[in-house]
Amino acid sequence: MTSQPQPHQSFWHRLLDAKITRRSVLGTAAASAAAITLPVAFSDAQAAANNGAPIKADPTTLKPQTVAPFRPIDPTRADTLTLPAGYRFQVLAPWGETFTADGREMGFNHDFVGYFPVDMLEGGQSATDALLTINHEYVNPLFVGGNTKERTPAQIKKEMESVGVSVVRVSKEGQSWKVMPDARNRRIDAMTKIELTGPVRGTAPVKGATVVSGTVGNCSGGQTPWGTLLTCEENVDGYAKAWEGSGYEAMHQGWVTEIDPFDPDWMPKKRTAMGRFRHENAAVTLAQDGRVVVYMGDDMQDACIYKFISRGKYNPSNRAANRDLLAEGDLYVANFGNGSWVLLDYAQNKKLQEAKSSDGKPLFASQAEVLADARSSALAIGGTPVDRPEDIEIHPRTGEVYAALTNNSKHGNYFGHIIKFRENKDDFTALTFLWEVFAYGGPQSGFASPDNLVFDPYGNLWMVTDNSDLGTNPIKAYHGNNAMFFLPTEGPNAGEAYRFAVGPTDAEMTGPVFSPDGKTLFVSVQHPGEDSESLDKLTSNFAAAAGSKTPRPTLVAIEGFPGWTA
Repeated sequence: MTSQPQPHQSFWHRLLDAKITRRSVLGTAAASAAAITLPVAFSDAQAAANNGAPIKADPTTLKPQTVAPFRPIDPTRADTLTLPAGYRFQVLAPWGETFTADGREMGFNHDFVGYFPVDMLEGGQSATDALLTINHEYVNPLFVGGNTKERTPAQIKKEMESVGVSVVRVSKEGQSWKVMPDARNRRIDAMTKIELTGPVRGTAPVKGATVVSGTVGNCSGGQTPWGTLLTCEENVDGYAKAWEGSGYEAMHQGWVTEIDPFDPDWMPKKRTAMGRFRHENAAVTLAQDGRVVVYMGDDMQDACIYKFISRGKYNPSNRAANRDLLAEGDLYVANFGNGSWVLLDYAQNKKLQEAKSSDGKPLFASQAEVLADARSSALAIGGTPVDRPEDIEIHPRTGEVYAALTNNSKHGNYFGHIIKFRENKDDFTALTFLWEVFAYGGPQSGFASPDNLVFDPYGNLWMVTDNSDLGTNPIKAYHGNNAMFFLPTEGPNAGEAYRFAVGPTDAEMTGPVFSPDGKTLFVSVQHPGEDSESLDKLTSNFAAAAGSKTPRPTLVAIEGFPGWTA
């Protein structure tokens, strides 16, 4: 980390902004008839890697791919993880595996994955030893407790223990990754004590609370330059009915929660200054003046895209101070009609002071109320409602901001698209920007419903899809199971999608993140067998434990990439 933050940061800095097992399972693409074995042409950089020449991980000099560095595979309905020839996967840290000294198990429905090199705080970037943070978005009561109707107190407790975040140390030994014993291995779940910070702390919207219980609905997230996780709370309202009698408070959820994977004694913090909505992600970067900027999407049809700018500035030599940077700052919403960022500040924005409900009552009376209902606040001041903004990521070479707009059946956008925008003068704190559509979903592109995004150091975009209707919607028959695609961002094929991986039945792949050497891609396989009628009528057996047919959400480690050197 340099003492002078740059708008387009180093590869490793960008990666930070991105995503005791009893049994290891290896899979190969050879098991699938969909895997094609013929080679394809590579760009100069990829060809050098295949010939054994190291590639320096410097995004200012690396050449982007103009074609896929693999033979794209066909869509499939196979109940496995299908990959191109030469690639393989390993099941790692599946649901239910014990991984802590006190006997805690991995949570359910893995989502965002954060990669924190175990030597990061000493300036290292180990590609073979890391603390991973894994979000667990929600539970399927069929698998967690076996009761899909009335939940017992014991089942509610089990569900509350199965969501949240896992911090787990992994290490590569030979060709395999393993979960390692470590005092930092732990679960943060729906009952963990978490501190509220910022303008909403102790106010009426949260019933005066300063410390609350739990983090739930953990979807995507982000990583900070100082080595903490930002886990995003998305669909949180439905738990109040499901967990009736548990003391669950919906208004205590729906925030961005900061967790320090290196320090179990540091109480997690809910950053209320960043607003309450269906948080999908948190794309973190540093502005030219050292302030922290975070881009966020509200995963809902006709919802908005936001930008948070910290008041304080990043200090690479003061980690303790950096851990407080997200407690104070300004929240903006994007207006795509004129390419501007509009401030959500009750004292400064008269539209917020004058906003009325349908019966003529004021919508807001304070900044705390504005932030606690950021969606209504954003729409009241001209934020543009868009088509389900899911993941947002920042190009490591150009600084352009990419956003996946998954779909919107209200307006006939069933396939979704990806947009990109560039801040004025390449300044992440700018209040104006220009934007365009980067890629459209549909039969012509091969994908539908783009979700999580991740950049490799060449500046190529990798994207996973989020379709829940692939088995029932005839207009998506071309798609096969949910998949992962590679999209060049420059050259004649920019925006073209090349299918790299296809997930198992009913599943989606989520939270992709590369190891620092580019040789391993970690990605979650979420909710395989989601549409199973019962434990006797399973639609998937993916990652089932020995002697069982029940599918398990899991992390997978994909190998076969030529890698590069930093």
